[in-house]
Amino acid sequence: MPSLWRPAAGRTGLLACAVAAVAFLLGAAPPASAVPHCRIGAYVTDLYDFEVTPRTVQADLWLWSVCPTAGTDAVKRLEFVNATRVTVSDESTEKVGDQYWSQVKVSGTFRQKFSLSQYPFDKQTVRILVEDWELDEAELVYSADARNSGYDHGIELGQFTITGFDVRVGRHDYRTTFGDPRLQSGEGSRYSQFVVQLSISRADVTGFVRETWPVYVAFLISAISYLVMPKELLSVVSSRFGIQGAAIFAIVVNMRASGEPGTAFGVTPVDQIHLVTLAYVLVAVGTTTYLVWAWSIPGKRSGARRLNYAIAAVSTVLYFAANAVTIAFALT
Repeated sequence: MPSLWRPAAGRTGLLACAVAAVAFLLGAAPPASAVPHCRIGAYVTDLYDFEVTPRTVQADLWLWSVCPTAGTDAVKRLEFVNATRVTVSDESTEKVGDQYWSQVKVSGTFRQKFSLSQYPFDKQTVRILVEDWELDEAELVYSADARNSGYDHGIELGQFTITGFDVRVGRHDYRTTFGDPRLQSGEGSRYSQFVVQLSISRADVTGFVRETWPVYVAFLISAISYLVMPKELLSVVSSRFGIQGAAIFAIVVNMRASGEPGTAFGVTPVDQIHLVTLAYVLVAVGTTTYLVWAWSIPGKRSGARRLNYAIAAVSTVLYFAANAVTIAFALT
């Protein structure tokens, strides 16, 4: 009879040992982090004054936080990392159950990383970066209230339209302790960062038409010059050069008039179209120059005439293809 009970007793002993081992491991492991978490959200009420050259935008928004204690109230210590000017007003705090709900109205000018490399088919991203100016990640961590965050769909941005909105939380590392004696020198510090992000796209492309139609007129004029091929070419060669010279002048003047975005932000699609058209006209000038030379040799006239039309056809096809590729890449 005792032999029948030994296996059961053994299993009970093993179970007790396992429970003891788990209890030991749990006791030996460090306790879970007790860093306070604040849920923070935002509602953007207005966006305005897009400034391309200084790359700034002005925004009005409401920010709120729900924190476990009054001491961790995130709204009281807001730092706007990418702001040049901020006005905070209408701050309020209310205890709801065992949590503290605070909200504040913010108006400010925020620096942006605008890019016009695809102007006028550009898409931009507006970001507002928020951190706690006192408590680092070891003392306070944000969590995003994405469900309640958003923006006023009645915002009018002129040439732009809002295509997306998002709030999220990240980490911002600083390569300094800011002199905090509690931190080891040289190890840096880390802060929880709340990011409000709006995606916008340029909806009005009339600027593209306004800036490129003189270029296409110059292209058409230059294309017509290929057809100026009378029996006595030298009698009208000055007219042909004059047509092509006028086309070059129109392109250069229009490029300078519309070149401010390209000057500050690289070569835009509008600049690319100007350059392609300029190359087309220069090919036409080169063809005319060759014809003047070939016309002095009677045996080359018929071949020069055929070459003129061949260059006209090939260069025109390549011109349209280059325009199509430029616009397609800009749109996508």
